[in-house]
Amino acid sequence: MPKDLPGFYFDTQKNRYFPLSSRPSTSPQSTLSSPKRSGSSVEVDPPNTPRVISHHTRSAQTLNQRLLSSPFSSDIQCTRIASTSRFDFSQTASFGDITEFCSATSDNGSTRRYIGDNKGWLYTCSVAQTYMWPAEINLHSHSQVSSIKISGQKCVATCFGPVTKVAVQDLHVSGRTTLITLNQVHDVRVSHLQDNALILGAKGKAVYMPNIDISGSVQHLSNPQNSDVFALDRDENLIYTGLRNGSITRHDLRVSSNKHDGQLLFHSRFTPSKNSTSPSPVLYLKLVKDSQLLVSQMNGELCTYDTRFPVHSTPSQIFTGHRNSVTQKLGICIDPLHEFLFAAGEDRCIRGWSLRTGKALHGTSSVATCVPALTSRSSSSSTSYSDLTQFRNPFNTEFPTPIPTMQVTEESDGSLCLWAGSRQTLYQYFLGQYSKTC
Repeated sequence: MPKDLPGFYFDTQKNRYFPLSSRPSTSPQSTLSSPKRSGSSVEVDPPNTPRVISHHTRSAQTLNQRLLSSPFSSDIQCTRIASTSRFDFSQTASFGDITEFCSATSDNGSTRRYIGDNKGWLYTCSVAQTYMWPAEINLHSHSQVSSIKISGQKCVATCFGPVTKVAVQDLHVSGRTTLITLNQVHDVRVSHLQDNALILGAKGKAVYMPNIDISGSVQHLSNPQNSDVFALDRDENLIYTGLRNGSITRHDLRVSSNKHDGQLLFHSRFTPSKNSTSPSPVLYLKLVKDSQLLVSQMNGELCTYDTRFPVHSTPSQIFTGHRNSVTQKLGICIDPLHEFLFAAGEDRCIRGWSLRTGKALHGTSSVATCVPALTSRSSSSSTSYSDLTQFRNPFNTEFPTPIPTMQVTEESDGSLCLWAGSRQTLYQYFLGQYSKTC
């Protein structure tokens, strides 16, 4: 909270002090409240008008309090998160290896988690189910679950294969799943869900469904080379696609459907280099900090670009240290407030960076060596207690296989958690927290 300086007032919109003499009569009031004087009036909400604060607002407030509690919050939080040593894990007993994970809390406060495997099975659990993972549906017996997305009350899962099947589930109605089949859409690798609007990244194009409750309404978003879509993100009417051929396109849904080839972005950057014969596929896109587009490529490049300057090809920020050369399916995620970036590498390691500064989060070997005691849900694991000590810090761990899926969530107790799936094990890291029990 800003200090009360004699002779000055604090303008909350401009975030600075001004002399009292220059204060306009309609100027916003300072966030500092002066002591109430006798006879003064204070404007309050009517007694019968309740203050409604959404779950997402409460989450943002909780995270803001944690991240902005110190004038050196960025460096302090980087150090704390890099020193994480509290973790938990769950053996999912899935039929195949985990390929996708997604967790969300609905408006009524209930949390549901989903995983998909490489044998086409979709599993779900709630916090009340104590990490039991019953199989919900098999989308394709010979293909993997390629994406799981949650928005509002809906969860959508897709599979990779010659015929696209989309499983739609209402979070408030457990066990009831609607299956949509799209015969003209093939090899879906990625999806994006916003309310009821679904975008699919498929072979040679993206597909936009304005309302998944009306599956017949489908728009095809092509690209000049009919390249496969590996990455997606959306900002209102603008859809961003990352392609196999290394291009990034932006489609405007307000443009007529027969002109949906899209606008090429940062094109001079995504061209063959002197040491390669073809551009590197774009594997991940995410809009962060308003106009910044986070881009991950198969050659290991991890950068942000300013979408306000689509012709410019110079990255706004480069995140060094990411490892990849040929792997398409590697976990990458950011926290809900867009403060930190986490990426799994081809070398089976997880790395993290500050999105503010680009500074890498270097795991420390001096953290506590204790790990959580084995619980009933992990008692079926063949992993011994001594083996678990190597997993206590996500940035110092070499996992059994490259991590194909990750997500950062805020739990009901305010903990910020990094989830990572490897084989049939789901790891949960409580970011910034230390293990204190053996």
